[in-house]
Amino acid sequence: MPDEIIVSNDCSTDGSKELLEQLAGQLDLLTVFNQPINLGISKNTDFCLRAAQGDYVVRLDSDDLLHKNYIQTLSELLDQNPQAGFAHAAVQEINGKGEKIRNRKLNRKTGFQDDSAALKAALKGYRIAANILIFRRKALEKANYINCSEDFAEDYYLSVNIAKAGFGNVYSDEVLSSYRIWNDNGKVRQKRKLAEINGLNAVMNFALLPAFNQRKWNVKTIEQSKEHFAINHSDCLSWDVYSIEEKAELERAIYNLSSTKRVKFLVWIRKNGFGKIFDIFQEFQTTVKQRAKNMIISNNH
Repeated sequence: MPDEIIVSNDCSTDGSKELLEQLAGQLDLLTVFNQPINLGISKNTDFCLRAAQGDYVVRLDSDDLLHKNYIQTLSELLDQNPQAGFAHAAVQEINGKGEKIRNRKLNRKTGFQDDSAALKAALKGYRIAANILIFRRKALEKANYINCSEDFAEDYYLSVNIAKAGFGNVYSDEVLSSYRIWNDNGKVRQKRKLAEINGLNAVMNFALLPAFNQRKWNVKTIEQSKEHFAINHSDCLSWDVYSIEEKAELERAIYNLSSTKRVKFLVWIRKNGFGKIFDIFQEFQTTVKQRAKNMIISNNH
């Protein structure tokens, strides 16, 4: 059972304000903040985290669900691992109707990961099953909370800064929450690609790079990661949801992330309509490599 529930209503127009005020009158542990202007995902999440007073703070989006054993299981893991800045777990994906889709788990066993391992893992992306976590408030304070103005990268940014502050994290392979996946009929997720690329750039340059420099690690691996992300996101240049002007802006954002010869070549491929051919070639290469790997494993046995 939580000690407090904090809700920050970021200028919703669907009647949430009235419903929340009604619930606040019934629940003593509920505190509602109605923002006078829209803060956006990053700043609104940061506001909520800073408002929390407990030693452990759960971050939960409005459309996701905690299972009844979430707080107990993960708070116990934090108790057992004092150097963990946050705890997270496998999640169950559900659709807009609350129906089960599948379980989402990390390729990782239950247990603790130290700060150095967390930073190196972050080179490959945000290593969380979903944005449903329980933080140690002390770790949030040392990381200066989110401190990132880019939406759609705030959680990744925060996880890197928590590791930079010397905290690891602890993971449970048990499914402890439900993460909602909505049908993207309006292609909203595709259209936010620019924000995602800018967010990645912020994580790489203003979170990971300072962390690597602080430890005197080789930053070449960061440049390699930036190239990898730039190549992966270049596929958006072949999508039909963007205008010519929007694609030009996306191209600039990709080059801000990385402008190596390989990235420029892939951008040219995507812009000139050869993306599907390249994807088929890549898929063929992956299949051949996997079959070769399976044959080697089979022969060794």
